[in-house]
Amino acid sequence: MVTDDPDTPGNGNWEINLSAQAQRDGSGWLYAPADVDVNYGWGERVQLKLEGPWNVQRQNGAWVSGLGSSLFGVKWRFFDDDNAGWAISTYPQLVFNLDSAAVGRGLANPGKTLLLPVEATTHFGPVDIDLEVGRELRQTGDSVSIAGVILAHSFGSRLQLMFETRERWSPAGSATLLNLGGRWQLAEGMSLMGAAGREAGAPAADRLSNLIYLGIQFRR
Repeated sequence: MVTDDPDTPGNGNWEINLSAQAQRDGSGWLYAPADVDVNYGWGERVQLKLEGPWNVQRQNGAWVSGLGSSLFGVKWRFFDDDNAGWAISTYPQLVFNLDSAAVGRGLANPGKTLLLPVEATTHFGPVDIDLEVGRELRQTGDSVSIAGVILAHSFGSRLQLMFETRERWSPAGSATLLNLGGRWQLAEGMSLMGAAGREAGAPAADRLSNLIYLGIQFRR
């Protein structure tokens, strides 16, 4: 899902997500057949994250590929109270480009982006609720405010289904993402994840008319 939560892997633990993704906006489809998302627990409350996709797109009748925008982030869960039923974190993330040529080919976003969000999680009966609000400060283009909510319910010990709604606001207008996803535990420390969604309300050139994610997660 796009909206994050305050959970961290735990001290000395790894969480590695290997996925294939696709999104379509007004300029067409952009594929990421290989996205590597590596997370490490530095203490019980801090998570270090490094992510980078290999993107592919069809342009003028030919396929082009290259390294997409990379991301480095540090999550800090600064409030965690089981009695109150709340956990809260902040998760600064920097998006940057290692391959400047990929920007010219439309495979990576121009400039840098700094995401400054706050996440919270709680429970309401059998439903887990994740909340996130923040601001994307963009070096190129308009900055964006974001707010997301995930409602999740577990079916047994292995299957969890999720519904997400996420809003973003910019001077050009607002857009609402609706996303359905799930997580199925295949074995101890290994889960299959998938999600599909679409966006409404944004200008046609900027609208994510399709968003697809399929990945596998390893935790150790």
